[in-house]
Amino acid sequence: MNSPSHPYLYQDIEYLGSASSFVDEVLEAMNLGVHFDQFYRYEAEELCRFLHCFSAPTGTILLKEGEEGDHLIIVLSGHIQVLKSDIHGSSRGIAMVGRGSVIGEMSLIDGEHRFASCIAAEQTQIAVLSRSDLNEIMALHPRLSNKFLLMMLQIMVGRLRDTGIRAINADIQAASF
Repeated sequence: MNSPSHPYLYQDIEYLGSASSFVDEVLEAMNLGVHFDQFYRYEAEELCRFLHCFSAPTGTILLKEGEEGDHLIIVLSGHIQVLKSDIHGSSRGIAMVGRGSVIGEMSLIDGEHRFASCIAAEQTQIAVLSRSDLNEIMALHPRLSNKFLLMMLQIMVGRLRDTGIRAINADIQAASF
């Protein structure tokens, strides 16, 4: 596993330690939006060995659009505003996410730059999983990694469906004028 404090991540916010002290919170958060297969406590305990928790005050930039990303965030408490730059360079709020939400998964999976910026809208506690820790989970715990990656797929497919529905509704609304 990476060093316990993940010195390269979030040096300017409070490090709460290994998520092993937050198993209940992580388990509850991960099971909020899961439709395929719930995580069991022993799975959450194992996953938490690879997660690191932080507490971010209001206004903290957790992910910045366009930057390289090698980790994802599971929101344990609080709310995070998701902002995307439009073609004119202005940031527009595209979502507000809370407990149980996962953000940053696209860059973790595909290695591309961050799609959007994410800013703590209030005091927020997060659990962080790096790409190197995910690789270690895949090597040491294939069944757990399969379940976790399936959860990531569910999240991304859900967002893709939602985006498609919003695009169709926007087209219908534009055609009615």
